[in-house]
Amino acid sequence: MNKLFIFINTLDAKNASAIANVFNEAKSASDGYHVEIIMTGESGIIATTLAAESGIDEKSLCLIYEAMRSAKSAGIKINICERSIEWCGLNIDNIIPEIDGIVNNNYITEIDPIDAYVIYL
Repeated sequence: MNKLFIFINTLDAKNASAIANVFNEAKSASDGYHVEIIMTGESGIIATTLAAESGIDEKSLCLIYEAMRSAKSAGIKINICERSIEWCGLNIDNIIPEIDGIVNNNYITEIDPIDAYVIYL
């Protein structure tokens, strides 16, 4: 099965439905692809318990986390990039349980282009 990697780089906290839709659409794609979402850049904040403290309202976070859990139930792997943790000043102790792991730059650059599709958002 081909792989689909979705990189979420930006975070528009005022448009939580767009972020939730990434997870929902990834779930739809999981019928034909092994899907993995990697949160990079400022989007890493929603991979932690610090998201509420960052100014994102609770209703928006609930929408995002519901979509994230739904994607996880479909077998989608969700990771955060270690550079995002560093860049956002996050602590790995604050990562939410929905996150499967922390990936580094080598992981990202070693994606085999033969059987993988990559989308940057």
